[in-house]
Amino acid sequence: MADSTQLYVLGGLAAAPILASAAWSTLRKRLLAIETGFYDCDYLAQPRSDKAKIPGTVVICGGSVGGLLTARVCHDHFERVIIVEAESWLDTDDARTVQSWTQENPRSRIMQYDSIQGNQAILYKALSALYPNFDEECKASDIGVTSADFHANFFGHVMKAPYSAYGGELPKTLFASRQALETLTRRLTLTKEYPNIQQIIGTVTGYTADDKHPDRLSKVSLRTREGATIDLDSTFVVDCTGPTQAGAKWIQRAGFNGDDFGALRSSFDQKMHYVTFQFYISPELGAKLPIPGGFENIGGGIIIYYPDTSRDHRYISAVKAEGRSIQMCCGSWGVDDLPRTLEGVKEHARSIKVDKHSTEWFFDLIDMLAEAEDTVKIFPIKVGPSYWTHYEKAKNLPSNWIAIGDSMSRINPLYGQGVSKAMLGVLGLNTLLHQNRTKTELPRNLVKRFFESHAAKLAPLWQSTKYADYAQSTTVPSEGESLDDGKFLRWYTKQVQVLASKDAYAGAVFWRSLSMMDVASIDLLHPRLVFKVFWQALTGY
Repeated sequence: MADSTQLYVLGGLAAAPILASAAWSTLRKRLLAIETGFYDCDYLAQPRSDKAKIPGTVVICGGSVGGLLTARVCHDHFERVIIVEAESWLDTDDARTVQSWTQENPRSRIMQYDSIQGNQAILYKALSALYPNFDEECKASDIGVTSADFHANFFGHVMKAPYSAYGGELPKTLFASRQALETLTRRLTLTKEYPNIQQIIGTVTGYTADDKHPDRLSKVSLRTREGATIDLDSTFVVDCTGPTQAGAKWIQRAGFNGDDFGALRSSFDQKMHYVTFQFYISPELGAKLPIPGGFENIGGGIIIYYPDTSRDHRYISAVKAEGRSIQMCCGSWGVDDLPRTLEGVKEHARSIKVDKHSTEWFFDLIDMLAEAEDTVKIFPIKVGPSYWTHYEKAKNLPSNWIAIGDSMSRINPLYGQGVSKAMLGVLGLNTLLHQNRTKTELPRNLVKRFFESHAAKLAPLWQSTKYADYAQSTTVPSEGESLDDGKFLRWYTKQVQVLASKDAYAGAVFWRSLSMMDVASIDLLHPRLVFKVFWQALTGY
C-alpha cells in the first residue's frame, strides 16, 4: 500500500510540470487570440462573392493610413466603399507616386507625415496578406523589407534579437517613413484591383439617424471642394478622423449616446517632443558610413537607443529609409531641449545616460553625416496627450458606426506603434465580418463586439506605454492616478531589458513584445523568465 501511494505521489510530481506546461500553453494561445492580431491575419484577403456582399455603401470618414486600410478590408465584404478625404491633392498622381520622397504637396492634416515611422512585424504580416504584390511594390518605392531587427539598445545593453528562435531569419517588417507608408497604401488601395472603392474629396459635416431604424445612421453629409452639400446613403460608417475624433461629435448631434463622451475618456499628458533629421546619403558617403553590415546592405534598422527612464528623459533612434535617406530622431519628455543642428544631435546622443558605451560606431556615424548636412531636412513635433475613449462602455452608439486608430485612442508615438495599433482595429473588424460571411447583413451586435474585442487588444499597449511614460516626473497622470502607478512593472521591465542583452530567452520575449507579433501579456511573467530576472537582481548575473 505504501509502495503504491509513493508511486502515485511520484507520478503526480512527474506529471505536474507537464500539466502546468500544457495549461500555460493553452492560456497563452487564448490570450494571443484576445490580445493580439496574430491569428486575425489568417482571415485577411478572403473576399465574399459578389452575391454574398453586404448591400449598400460603407462611408469612411478620413483617408489616411487607417482609412485606406479599412477601405481595403471593407472591399471584401461590402458592395461599395467610399472614402471621404479633405485634402484636395490626395486625388492626384502626386499622392500615389512611386517615389514618395519627390512629392510636391505638403500633408497639412497629419502632423507626423514627414517624421520617422516605426513599423512592427505584425504590420508587415497584415499588409503582405492584404496586398498580394506588396513586396514588389515596396521594392519599386525603395522601401526596405527585411528582418524586423531594429538593433534595440537599452541604455547601453544591446538586445539579442531571436534569430535562432525563428530558424535563423526573423519575421519581416518594412522600413518606411510615414510619408512612404501612406503613399504606398494609397497607391495600392485606390486602384482598379479594388473597383468598388471610391475616394471623394470633401469635408464631412455630420451624420443623420435613420427614421425607420433609429438605432442606425442612414446618411453622412459632406461639403465637396466645389462647395456643394451632399448626403451619402450609408450602410456602415467608420470614423477615421484621427485626433480630432470628429465622429464622436457627429453621432451626438445625430441623437446618440446620452452619456458625455468626456466621461468615457482616459487621458494623460506625457509632454513629449521629438524632432526628425533626414539626410540624403550619396553612394560615395554610403560606402564610408560605419554602420554594421554597411549602409548599402542593411534593410533599414540602424539603432534604437531606449533610455533608462528612471534617470533620463532623452531618446534617439536612426533608420535607413526610402530614397537613400537616413532618418534620425531625437526625443525628449517634459522639456523641448531638442537639437536643431547636427552638432546638437551629437550632444544629445552623448548626453544620454548609459550603463556602458557599446556603440561608438554610432557617434562616428553622426560625425560623418556632416558630409550630408547640406541635404538635411528637420521636422520638429510636439506630441499631444495620450487618450482612450472607451466606446466599449458607451450605452447608446449607432449600431452601424465604429472608430479606428487615433479616432479612438492615441499613445505616445515615440514607441512607434500608432499604425500597428490602427491595423489591430482593421484586423478585428475584418474577423467579425469574416465570421458572418454567409449573411448579407451586418453581424448582430457588430459595434458592441468590435469595441469590446478591440479594447482587449488595446489594453496591453495602453498600460505598458502609460506606465513607461509615468517614469517621467513631468508627465501629468490620468485623473485619479499617480506617477507611482506601475512602479514595480517599470523595475521589472528594466531588469528584462538588461537580461535581454545576454540571455536568448529574454531577448526573444522582449523582441516579440516590441514587434507586436506572437506575444501574450503573460509572456513576461513566465516562471522561467521571472526566475532569471530575480536571480539577476540578486546576484548581478
